[in-house]
Amino acid sequence: MSTYFKSEYEKEIDTSLSSLSSNMTTTLTAISTFSGNITALNDFVDITVSSAIFTLNLTTYRNFTITNATTAAATLKITNVPTASDTMLNVNIKLTFSTTATITYTGTITWSVATAPNPTAVGTFILNLKSFDAGTNWFASYTGLY
Repeated sequence: MSTYFKSEYEKEIDTSLSSLSSNMTTTLTAISTFSGNITALNDFVDITVSSAIFTLNLTTYRNFTITNATTAAATLKITNVPTASDTMLNVNIKLTFSTTATITYTGTITWSVATAPNPTAVGTFILNLKSFDAGTNWFASYTGLY
């Protein structure tokens, strides 16, 4: 039986293959986590407004279905905005009013039609908010009243 010794070149290839295998495992784990996050960010979360403040928590969701069933003035607040400055944030809101009410929108929001939606009748608005600077400034548009 003869003994085979690997050349330095073969040893280098083995090391590279081992490293590649480890990196592939790490990459596949990251892709799996990322896919789960995409699913969560595309889901809608339902919020019923029953107090003076209703909060859009961006930790998990970017799409919200909000029902306002109170005639009291309410404030829409956005929290847990991702801080990456090179990311565009997109938040979608289906805002349904079963009664007329005034909504105050916190933060710096520039509306495409110069005024924020505040219904004087029962119905639904579809809002879209975008930020290019980690939520410091929002650009918003809406359609409605449906």
